[in-house]
Amino acid sequence: MNPPPIHIENLDFSYGPVSVLEKANLEIGDREFVSVVGPNGGGKTTLLKILLGLLEPRAGSASVYGETPILGRKWIGYLPQHSHLDSKFPVTALDVVLMGRLGKTRRLGFYSKTDRAIASNMLERVGLEKLSHRPLAALSGGQCQRVLIARALVTEPKLLLLDEPTSSLDDYVERELYDLLLELNKELTIVVVSHDVGFVSRYVEKVICVNRVVHVHPVSEISEDIIHDMYGEHVHMVRHDQEHGDG
Repeated sequence: MNPPPIHIENLDFSYGPVSVLEKANLEIGDREFVSVVGPNGGGKTTLLKILLGLLEPRAGSASVYGETPILGRKWIGYLPQHSHLDSKFPVTALDVVLMGRLGKTRRLGFYSKTDRAIASNMLERVGLEKLSHRPLAALSGGQCQRVLIARALVTEPKLLLLDEPTSSLDDYVERELYDLLLELNKELTIVVVSHDVGFVSRYVEKVICVNRVVHVHPVSEISEDIIHDMYGEHVHMVRHDQEHGDG
Protein backbone atom coordinates (compact mmCIF):
# COMPACT_ATOMS: atom_id res chain seq x y z
CA MET A 1 0.00 0.00 0.00
CA ASN A 2 1.41 3.37 -1.01
CA PRO A 3 1.96 5.96 1.74
CA PRO A 4 -0.60 8.80 1.84
CA PRO A 5 0.22 12.28 0.51
CA ILE A 6 0.03 13.71 4.04
CA HIS A 7 0.37 11.97 7.39
CA ILE A 8 0.66 13.90 10.66
CA GLU A 9 0.86 12.19 14.04
CA ASN A 10 0.75 13.73 17.53
CA LEU A 11 2.36 16.91 16.23
CA ASP A 12 3.12 19.86 18.49
CA PHE A 13 4.51 23.21 17.39
CA SER A 14 5.15 26.47 19.20
CA TYR A 15 6.75 29.83 18.55
CA GLY A 16 8.78 30.15 21.74
CA PRO A 17 6.35 29.84 24.65
CA VAL A 18 3.30 30.29 22.43
CA SER A 19 1.72 26.97 21.50
CA VAL A 20 0.29 26.97 17.96
CA LEU A 21 -0.50 23.29 17.29
CA GLU A 22 -1.18 20.63 19.92
CA LYS A 23 -1.37 16.85 19.38
CA ALA A 24 -2.37 17.31 15.75
CA ASN A 25 -3.31 14.15 13.85
CA LEU A 26 -4.22 14.20 10.19
CA GLU A 27 -4.16 11.96 7.14
CA ILE A 28 -5.05 13.08 3.61
CA GLY A 29 -5.46 10.43 0.95
CA ASP A 30 -4.53 10.35 -2.71
CA ARG A 31 -6.50 12.78 -4.91
CA GLU A 32 -8.55 14.16 -2.08
CA PHE A 33 -9.69 17.79 -2.27
CA VAL A 34 -9.78 19.30 1.22
CA SER A 35 -9.97 22.74 2.78
CA VAL A 36 -8.16 23.99 5.87
CA VAL A 37 -10.16 26.56 7.81
CA GLY A 38 -9.75 28.37 11.10
CA PRO A 39 -9.26 31.78 12.72
CA ASN A 40 -6.24 34.00 12.11
CA GLY A 41 -3.35 32.73 14.23
CA GLY A 42 -5.01 29.34 14.61
CA GLY A 43 -2.16 27.47 12.90
CA LYS A 44 -3.30 27.03 9.28
CA THR A 45 -0.27 28.55 7.57
CA THR A 46 2.04 27.01 10.18
CA LEU A 47 0.66 23.60 9.24
CA LEU A 48 1.49 24.21 5.58
CA LYS A 49 5.00 25.39 6.44
CA ILE A 50 5.61 22.21 8.42
CA LEU A 51 4.49 20.13 5.42
CA LEU A 52 6.90 22.13 3.24
CA GLY A 53 9.78 21.44 5.62
CA LEU A 54 10.12 25.14 6.46
CA LEU A 55 9.34 24.59 10.15
CA GLU A 56 10.30 21.74 12.48
CA PRO A 57 7.67 20.38 14.88
CA ARG A 58 8.52 20.38 18.58
CA ALA A 59 7.10 16.87 18.93
CA GLY A 60 5.39 14.28 16.78
CA SER A 61 5.91 13.77 13.06
CA ALA A 62 4.79 14.85 9.60
CA SER A 63 5.40 13.01 6.34
CA VAL A 64 4.73 13.65 2.65
CA TYR A 65 4.32 10.46 0.62
CA GLY A 66 6.14 8.58 3.38
CA GLU A 67 9.15 10.91 3.38
CA THR A 68 10.19 13.77 5.63
CA PRO A 69 8.72 17.09 4.49
CA ILE A 70 12.11 18.27 3.21
CA LEU A 71 12.53 15.17 1.03
CA GLY A 72 8.84 15.10 0.12
CA ARG A 73 8.92 18.72 -1.01
CA LYS A 74 9.73 17.55 -4.54
CA TRP A 75 6.14 16.27 -4.82
CA ILE A 76 4.56 19.58 -3.74
CA GLY A 77 3.35 22.53 -5.79
CA TYR A 78 2.83 25.55 -3.54
CA LEU A 79 0.94 28.82 -3.91
CA PRO A 80 1.72 31.09 -0.92
CA GLN A 81 -0.78 33.52 0.54
CA HIS A 82 1.21 36.55 -0.61
CA SER A 83 3.12 36.05 -3.84
CA HIS A 84 5.55 38.92 -4.17
CA LEU A 85 5.28 39.71 -7.85
CA ASP A 86 5.71 43.32 -8.87
CA SER A 87 3.13 43.91 -11.60
CA LYS A 88 5.38 46.65 -13.01
CA PHE A 89 8.28 44.26 -13.52
CA PRO A 90 8.63 43.60 -17.28
CA VAL A 91 7.84 39.88 -17.38
CA THR A 92 5.26 37.90 -19.29
CA ALA A 93 2.93 35.20 -18.04
CA LEU A 94 5.25 32.60 -19.57
CA ASP A 95 8.28 34.13 -17.82
CA VAL A 96 6.56 33.80 -14.45
CA VAL A 97 5.56 30.19 -15.05
CA LEU A 98 9.09 29.30 -16.16
CA MET A 99 10.37 30.50 -12.77
CA GLY A 100 8.85 27.33 -11.34
CA ARG A 101 11.32 25.29 -13.39
CA LEU A 102 14.40 26.83 -11.76
CA GLY A 103 14.76 23.89 -9.39
CA LYS A 104 14.21 21.38 -12.19
CA THR A 105 16.31 22.63 -15.07
CA ARG A 106 19.90 21.43 -15.35
CA ARG A 107 21.22 24.37 -17.33
CA LEU A 108 22.18 27.31 -15.14
CA GLY A 109 20.69 30.51 -16.48
CA PHE A 110 18.88 28.87 -19.40
CA TYR A 111 15.59 27.08 -19.84
CA SER A 112 15.54 23.97 -21.97
CA LYS A 113 13.02 23.17 -24.69
CA THR A 114 11.47 20.74 -22.21
CA ASP A 115 11.09 23.51 -19.62
CA ARG A 116 9.37 25.77 -22.16
CA ALA A 117 7.12 22.99 -23.41
CA ILE A 118 6.02 22.12 -19.87
CA ALA A 119 5.41 25.80 -19.03
CA SER A 120 3.34 26.30 -22.18
CA ASN A 121 1.37 23.15 -21.42
CA MET A 122 0.57 24.32 -17.89
CA LEU A 123 -0.59 27.71 -19.16
CA GLU A 124 -2.92 25.80 -21.46
CA ARG A 125 -4.18 23.72 -18.53
CA VAL A 126 -5.15 26.86 -16.63
CA GLY A 127 -6.77 28.38 -19.72
CA LEU A 128 -4.20 31.08 -20.47
CA GLU A 129 -2.35 29.68 -23.49
CA LYS A 130 -3.38 32.69 -25.58
CA LEU A 131 -1.99 35.10 -22.98
CA SER A 132 1.43 33.52 -22.53
CA HIS A 133 3.30 36.52 -23.93
CA ARG A 134 1.11 39.16 -22.30
CA PRO A 135 2.87 41.33 -19.68
CA LEU A 136 2.03 40.50 -16.10
CA ALA A 137 0.84 44.08 -15.57
CA ALA A 138 -1.85 43.56 -18.24
CA LEU A 139 -3.44 40.57 -16.49
CA SER A 140 -6.44 40.66 -14.17
CA GLY A 141 -6.25 39.43 -10.57
CA GLY A 142 -7.86 36.10 -11.49
CA GLN A 143 -5.52 35.65 -14.45
CA CYS A 144 -2.51 36.33 -12.22
CA GLN A 145 -3.65 33.64 -9.80
CA ARG A 146 -3.97 31.19 -12.69
CA VAL A 147 -0.42 32.08 -13.76
CA LEU A 148 0.79 31.35 -10.23
CA ILE A 149 -1.05 28.03 -10.20
CA ALA A 150 0.62 27.19 -13.52
CA ARG A 151 3.97 28.10 -11.93
CA ALA A 152 3.24 25.62 -9.14
CA LEU A 153 2.22 22.96 -11.67
CA VAL A 154 5.45 23.12 -13.71
CA THR A 155 7.26 21.46 -10.81
CA GLU A 156 5.20 18.38 -11.82
CA PRO A 157 3.73 17.86 -8.33
CA LYS A 158 1.41 15.21 -6.98
CA LEU A 159 0.20 17.46 -4.15
CA LEU A 160 -0.95 21.08 -4.50
CA LEU A 161 -0.97 23.36 -1.43
CA LEU A 162 -2.71 26.74 -1.79
CA ASP A 163 -2.83 29.35 0.97
CA GLU A 164 -5.85 31.67 0.55
CA PRO A 165 -5.72 31.65 -3.28
CA THR A 166 -8.94 33.67 -3.73
CA SER A 167 -8.70 36.20 -0.89
CA SER A 168 -8.66 39.23 -3.23
CA LEU A 169 -10.95 37.92 -5.98
CA ASP A 170 -14.63 38.59 -6.61
CA ASP A 171 -17.22 35.80 -6.39
CA TYR A 172 -17.37 35.05 -10.10
CA VAL A 173 -13.58 34.76 -10.47
CA GLU A 174 -13.39 32.73 -7.25
CA ARG A 175 -15.90 30.26 -8.65
CA GLU A 176 -13.93 29.96 -11.90
CA LEU A 177 -10.72 29.31 -9.98
CA TYR A 178 -12.31 26.57 -7.87
CA ASP A 179 -13.78 25.00 -11.00
CA LEU A 180 -10.19 24.85 -12.31
CA LEU A 181 -8.98 23.25 -9.06
CA LEU A 182 -11.79 20.71 -9.27
CA GLU A 183 -10.54 19.74 -12.73
CA LEU A 184 -6.93 19.50 -11.51
CA ASN A 185 -8.12 17.33 -8.64
CA LYS A 186 -8.68 14.50 -11.11
CA GLU A 187 -4.90 14.06 -11.09
CA LEU A 188 -3.67 15.84 -7.95
CA THR A 189 -4.29 15.90 -4.23
CA ILE A 190 -5.32 19.46 -3.36
CA VAL A 191 -5.26 21.26 0.00
CA VAL A 192 -6.66 24.81 0.13
CA VAL A 193 -6.52 27.19 3.07
CA SER A 194 -9.61 29.39 3.04
CA HIS A 195 -11.75 31.63 5.25
CA ASP A 196 -14.82 31.19 3.05
CA VAL A 197 -16.20 28.03 4.63
CA GLY A 198 -19.58 28.17 2.94
CA PHE A 199 -18.10 28.60 -0.51
CA VAL A 200 -15.35 25.96 -0.41
CA SER A 201 -17.68 23.37 1.13
CA ARG A 202 -19.38 23.15 -2.28
CA TYR A 203 -16.16 21.81 -3.78
CA VAL A 204 -14.16 19.89 -1.16
CA GLU A 205 -14.72 16.46 0.33
CA LYS A 206 -13.84 17.34 3.89
CA VAL A 207 -12.92 20.35 5.99
CA ILE A 208 -9.92 20.44 8.33
CA CYS A 209 -10.64 22.82 11.20
CA VAL A 210 -7.44 24.21 12.74
CA ASN A 211 -7.47 26.27 15.91
CA ARG A 212 -4.45 24.98 17.85
CA VAL A 213 -6.07 21.55 17.72
CA VAL A 214 -7.02 19.84 14.46
CA HIS A 215 -10.46 18.37 13.74
CA VAL A 216 -11.48 16.77 10.45
CA HIS A 217 -15.12 16.91 9.34
CA PRO A 218 -16.87 15.58 6.25
CA VAL A 219 -18.55 18.48 4.48
CA SER A 220 -21.98 17.17 5.43
CA GLU A 221 -21.13 17.61 9.13
CA ILE A 222 -20.11 21.28 8.92
CA SER A 223 -22.63 23.38 10.81
CA GLU A 224 -22.86 26.90 12.21
CA ASP A 225 -22.26 25.46 15.70
CA ILE A 226 -18.92 23.96 14.60
CA ILE A 227 -17.88 27.21 12.93
CA HIS A 228 -18.98 29.22 15.97
CA ASP A 229 -16.92 27.00 18.31
CA MET A 230 -13.88 27.28 16.08
CA TYR A 231 -13.90 31.01 15.41
CA GLY A 232 -15.34 32.10 18.75
CA GLU A 233 -17.96 34.22 17.02
CA HIS A 234 -20.96 33.85 14.77
CA VAL A 235 -20.03 33.21 11.15
CA HIS A 236 -22.76 32.87 8.55
CA MET A 237 -22.65 29.38 7.09
CA VAL A 238 -24.00 28.93 3.57
CA ARG A 239 -25.22 25.41 2.94
CA HIS A 240 -22.91 23.60 0.56
CA ASP A 241 -25.79 22.26 -1.51
CA GLN A 242 -27.12 25.74 -2.36
CA GLU A 243 -26.64 27.15 -5.83
CA HIS A 244 -24.32 30.10 -6.37
CA GLY A 245 -26.09 33.37 -5.83
CA ASP A 246 -28.84 31.98 -3.54
CA GLY A 247 -29.66 34.12 -0.56
